[in-house]
Amino acid sequence: MKPKIYFIADMFAEDYIGGAELTTKAIMQACKNYEIEKIHSHKLTLEILENNKQNHFIVCNFSNLDDKNKIYMCKNNHYSIIEYDYKFCKYRSTVKHKQAEGIECNCVEQMHGKINSAFYGYASKIWFMSQEQKNIFIDNVVTIKKENCSVLSSVFSDGDLRFIQSLKDNEKNDKYLILDSNSWIKNTTGCIEYAISNNLGYELIKNLPYHELLIKMSTSRGLIFMPTAPDTCPRFVIEGKLLGLKLHLNDFVQHKDESWFLNPESTYEYLIKRVEYFWSFYE
Repeated sequence: MKPKIYFIADMFAEDYIGGAELTTKAIMQACKNYEIEKIHSHKLTLEILENNKQNHFIVCNFSNLDDKNKIYMCKNNHYSIIEYDYKFCKYRSTVKHKQAEGIECNCVEQMHGKINSAFYGYASKIWFMSQEQKNIFIDNVVTIKKENCSVLSSVFSDGDLRFIQSLKDNEKNDKYLILDSNSWIKNTTGCIEYAISNNLGYELIKNLPYHELLIKMSTSRGLIFMPTAPDTCPRFVIEGKLLGLKLHLNDFVQHKDESWFLNPESTYEYLIKRVEYFWSFYE
């Protein structure tokens, strides 16, 4: 019988098709040596934690995880964290915190922030999406041990990478794609303004099934993505790079200057190894 490993998350891909959820799905699908069990964070109980002290927990987005469970895990369980944003801040973004309250983020000084700081500190491993994100955490959360931190980046399944590779040579039109999103961080209005001011023909895209989105991207000239706050490792941008699109980005795209993101070939070679890199830690 295989040992068991628990994935804890606010949502999984069957609940919401977001970048974090797709990365978590790709990681779980590639698991060979463990029996995987998924638990929504709000459904995690002390009884489950007590009965599984011999098993490892991998905690993904955990905004709905009860503080008493975090405290218990610090003292009694083996766990690691895949950090997709900035959950040392109650807004999951220090920029949004300042916009909302008019002050710099001070969450680590509040009780909830202190609990989260301890939660990060006791993790046996913290996986980050980009080097910049990792650096911000280390600067703000003093409990974190640098030796327990690694940059994972967004993770793609082998099947999705093959599908993207099959599309990359499609003939391109003259349109630049912009995500039509209600999310404040995606900055749809700002991207449209950029396109207009730079005389770039653009097209808004919204709610396309994943493979249809990739096909649409593969026939487009480029994409415009200029978030209003640090976005740790946006898949939309990575997919654009893999498909050979021209990218118009701002400095809030945190992985854009990492060495693996230099060109489509280096990006593919890096991504194809990320799942193995992740699971090698647990072997």
